[in-house]
This record gives sequence, C-alpha cells and structure tokens, in this order.
Amino acid sequence: MKRRKSRLPMIVEILNSHSIGSQEELAKELARRGFVVTQATLSRDLKMLKTTKVPTDLGGYRYIIVDQDPSLVDPSVSGVVQSSMHPAAISIALNGNLAVIKTRNGYASGLAYDMDMLGSEYILGTISGADTVFVAVNPKATPQMLYALFATLLPMKVMAAARNQFFTNDSQQES
Repeated sequence: MKRRKSRLPMIVEILNSHSIGSQEELAKELARRGFVVTQATLSRDLKMLKTTKVPTDLGGYRYIIVDQDPSLVDPSVSGVVQSSMHPAAISIALNGNLAVIKTRNGYASGLAYDMDMLGSEYILGTISGADTVFVAVNPKATPQMLYALFATLLPMKVMAAARNQFFTNDSQQES
C-alpha cells in the first residue's frame, strides 16, 4: 500500500508529461523511476486513477486521466500539469449564449467534462463531439466574465486569439 501511495503520483506525472499509449510503455517509464510493477497492478492503478485512452493526432492512442485527483500531483515535480489547462484546445468562438471550442481530435469530451465539473453558474451545460465542444452560457454572464472563466481552462494563445470576441473596443480602452 505504501508503494502505491508513492507510485500513483509518479503515474500521474508520467501521463501528464508523456504520450503513453500502452501499459507496457508506462511500465518501462515506471521502471526507469524505480517502480517495477506487474501488468495486473498497473491495470488496477490505471483504473483507480480513472484513466482512459484517447486518439492522438498521429493515429495512435494515449492515456489521459479523466478526473485527476489534485492530491496526487506533486507540485515539486517539474513538467507536471498543475492546472486544468487543456493544451489540445485550438480555438474558441463566442456567439450570444453559445461558445464553440475546437480541440484536437479526441479531446473534446475531456474538456466538456472538466467544464461541467467546474460547477460555474456561467455554464448551463456542454455538448461534445470528437473535436468540438458546444457550451451553453448563462445570459447573465458578461463576455468579460466568460473570458475570465475560459482563460482558466484554455491556453493563453487560444484566449488571446479570441480576445476581440469577448471585449469591445470601449472595454479594451478602459483596461
């Protein structure tokens, strides 16, 4: 049990910082870090971490952690994703009470799930496809409020490219 407590954060680090497509690859990475595990143990660990496989842009698959437990992330380990940032997001467009977010193929459902789990009063619900998330937003939320919310999840370059959709010229001059 004690080994599991130190092994699970290492698995999280590896999956967040590498594209791992098989249990064999993951076992090799763990072994390089001093954790030698059987396939059965690794399978239980992956189930406990709530991992799933998603397609990659190169035609393969990789493990991702769907519902990452923050207590498993060691802030002292470099290279670990420390937030809910979704680097697979490509663009966002805002049109009235609907936001449309494009992602790399296979990543939309994870982003939609994370948005739903935020519990934000600004998000009424999401619908995801393979590479698109439709977000129904609360009409009471201003575009600036939505920008701040989406900026917690989406890469800065995506938000910067869409800034003009959230801020009018008048509000930009006031900032």
